[in-house]
Amino acid sequence: MVKEKSKAAATVTTPITILWKNVLMLPIVGIVDSKRAQEIMETMLERIQVLEAKIIILDILGVAVVDSAVANHLIKISGATKLMGCNCIITGISPSIAQALVHLGIDLKEIITRTTLKDGLEHAFGILNLEVREKKETVKKTA
Repeated sequence: MVKEKSKAAATVTTPITILWKNVLMLPIVGIVDSKRAQEIMETMLERIQVLEAKIIILDILGVAVVDSAVANHLIKISGATKLMGCNCIITGISPSIAQALVHLGIDLKEIITRTTLKDGLEHAFGILNLEVREKKETVKKTA
C-alpha cells in the first residue's frame, strides 16, 4: 500500500507526456535533489521501456538553479536512457543555466542540448527521419 502511494506520488511529480510516436517529454520544475533525481530516472526508464520510446526530451526550463549535483544527475539520467536505447535531449537551457554549467566546468559533450522545447522536438524529428511541413492552404472556389 505504501509502495503504491509512493509510486503514484512519483508519477505526479514526474509527468511524462507522449509528444509523438516514440517521443516523450518530461518537464522538470523546481529543485532537483538526489532523491528526486532517482525518482525521475526510475519513472522515466520505466516509461521508456513500456512505451518503447526512442527519444525523451527533458525540459529544465522550470529549474531555477543548476549546480554541479543537478548537472551530474542530468548526465546520469541521460546516460541511463542511452543504455535503454533512447536518445535524451535536454531543453529549456536559459542563459543563466548555460553560464553556470560553463563556470562549473561540466562536460556536456555527450549530451544533446537545445535551447527551446521547439528546437528539441525538431531535433527529435530529425533523429527519427521525420519531416514537418506547413500545410499549404487551399483556396476554395465558390460558384
